[in-house]
Amino acid sequence: MKKLLPFVLLASLCSLASAIQRCEGGGRVWYQDMACPAGSNSTSMAPAAPLQSAPLSGSGRVISLPQEPSQPLPAPSSHLPTAVYEREARMCLDWYKKEMQLPLDAMYLDYTKDRRVVTITIPVRYSATNQWGIASEGSANKQASCEIHNDRLDDAWTRIHAKRGGWLQ
Repeated sequence: MKKLLPFVLLASLCSLASAIQRCEGGGRVWYQDMACPAGSNSTSMAPAAPLQSAPLSGSGRVISLPQEPSQPLPAPSSHLPTAVYEREARMCLDWYKKEMQLPLDAMYLDYTKDRRVVTITIPVRYSATNQWGIASEGSANKQASCEIHNDRLDDAWTRIHAKRGGWLQ
């Protein structure tokens, strides 16, 4: 019985896509998905095809829908704000170089911006000594965030971000 269930469901869905019968008889008109009873006029109607045009809401005008895919978008122009984001990332790195006494050749690996907060990833060298006196050195990527207001770095908010990020105590 469980094996027949998918076939029963499929059969019930197939009837939805079948033609609709328009039946006339006794001064009445009705529609059904099966043959009209004997003695009534019947007209077979195919399911509606997708619209080739659609009315604009409220205006009553009909617009044609495109039948072909649209042309690809042109390549982005060179004046996009990527340079602005890079400049803000450099401002943030310069602040961290100065305030955290990072080496002058320190670079950021990547940057993101969320509203007014620019976040950069800076590779930072570290050296540590464990409880047995064994020293180890390496580098780790650390997130650094800055607040930018009107193309200027906000020192107070950047200090708050630096404290949250573990740069300041």
